[in-house]
Amino acid sequence: MVSRIDYTLYLVTDSTMIPEGSTFLKQVEDSINNGATIVQLREKNMLTLDFIERASQVHKLTLKKGIPLIINDRVDVALAIDAEGVHVGQDDMPASIVRKLIGPNKIVGVSCSFPSEVEAVCKEGVADYVGLGTVYKTNTKTNVLVPQGTGPIGIRKMLQVLKAHNTKQGNNYISCVAIGGINESNASKVLYQSAIQGQSLNGVAVVSCIMASKNAARSTIELENVIKSSVPWVKDINNQCFYIKTSEKIKQVVESKPLIHHITNNVVKNFSANVTLSIGASPIMSEFPDEFEEFASLIPNLALVLNLGTPSAGQMEIFKRAISVYNKHGKHIIFDPVAAGASTPRLECCKELLNAGQFSVIKGNVGEILALWKLTSKYQVSHTNENNLLMRGVDSVAEVSEADIKKIGREVAQDFRVVVVVTGAVNYVFDGTGFNSDSQNIHDVSLPDEKFGVAQVQIPGGHRIMSSITGTGCSLGSTIAAFVAAKADGSSNATFNLFDAVVGAVNFYNKCGFEVGRDIVSAPGTFMIKFLDKLEHEAHLHLQDDPKAMYYKTRAYNDYDYDCYYSY
Repeated sequence: MVSRIDYTLYLVTDSTMIPEGSTFLKQVEDSINNGATIVQLREKNMLTLDFIERASQVHKLTLKKGIPLIINDRVDVALAIDAEGVHVGQDDMPASIVRKLIGPNKIVGVSCSFPSEVEAVCKEGVADYVGLGTVYKTNTKTNVLVPQGTGPIGIRKMLQVLKAHNTKQGNNYISCVAIGGINESNASKVLYQSAIQGQSLNGVAVVSCIMASKNAARSTIELENVIKSSVPWVKDINNQCFYIKTSEKIKQVVESKPLIHHITNNVVKNFSANVTLSIGASPIMSEFPDEFEEFASLIPNLALVLNLGTPSAGQMEIFKRAISVYNKHGKHIIFDPVAAGASTPRLECCKELLNAGQFSVIKGNVGEILALWKLTSKYQVSHTNENNLLMRGVDSVAEVSEADIKKIGREVAQDFRVVVVVTGAVNYVFDGTGFNSDSQNIHDVSLPDEKFGVAQVQIPGGHRIMSSITGTGCSLGSTIAAFVAAKADGSSNATFNLFDAVVGAVNFYNKCGFEVGRDIVSAPGTFMIKFLDKLEHEAHLHLQDDPKAMYYKTRAYNDYDYDCYYSY
């Protein structure tokens, strides 16, 4: 086995992609001279003598820069030029034989697409690193078993196996890179989303974004900068909880007047818009992708509510476009996986969207969150939990103990690095974004530390009648989005605590619902009207100069926080 290698920017060559006006060697040399840390020479259709000649030319370049050259598949070529290592796929020569042929001081890498393949590599114990993927669908890999890509969800499942191996005393450390569809637009996101506590990627492998670039030097520099940069959606978040009264948080919402972009189902659009207006925010219902960039780049106090609702192929493309744009500009997204547990196709839609980008908050009932739990890296399929009915339509019918809800909510929050809200008679809020400031990897900065657990809050639900009214769950997502867009954690900092803002939103919304049902009305139709009135009253009550506040202060309403139970 060899000592640690820098896998940060792993270039995989492809001679079929060279742009007009350049040459294969120029593309490779420009990348090596501007940040590539390791090179894999991949030539599937080249004759042996030609392959050796090319490998020798590339090796001169890599030796000059002091970086390793890995030969794809061909042990004979690697031996012929004394290359630093060999990479093999699942259908190539077994890694154990490669090791015997090239000796203990060379690098051996193996491609893996499933946890079972990583487990086999770990058990064999001869590889120095694994290439995990393909992450996203790519034209360079057509014979893969996962044609749409494993996504970060699949990478995390493989990293759990790798973590178990790497943390066991006496085992040789196996590094890892992600490969497949990675470029300057998503490299940082892949590194961030793929990390689990205690194990992250050591780098990303790229092909076309450099080999097909008209300026390989500049593309390499840009990619290196992206890899070393924080993802934009963490820039305005801190980990300082203040536990300030909800009244102070809703005041921030009204004063900042945030815009809440909804991509939601037609059944709830009107009610969600009215709830948004009632709490002092502004709603916009847009499914027109051409304007998403303008929203996200120009509007400061903005958040997106993405409600799975009634998905279709066209709607999924709109969802993914919105996720991409909002992630690029660091704007927060609240995801409502409506009826995720009702059918396999709905859960697959959720998987596709969760792989497509990063959410800040996931809100759902027990059945919906339990369904998403099946996508987490720690979830193990068994006959006892695989076929349980989770939902009937949009209603949860899952029977889950409080202890299990806490375990499931915590693991979903940790894996997807989000704040999770589990709604019901009792609402549970879990923080999977707690900063780990001791991390040496910039993409680990917000991984929750398992030593201290995940912050949890229990908040009483609203009123039982709310479950009989369409849209009350979806419009909680609108309320959460308003608090998040306004950075309403009760502090005056430029950054804010996402978890604290979400707790404030859930507390505020359910308190209003409870009081309307308890004191005013228990008929569904009348409840909706009175609920909107109550939301507006509570939102404007504490403003000093707002005309509505002067009216509301004459009314006999109590100002108190719902009882929240914080635990870790």
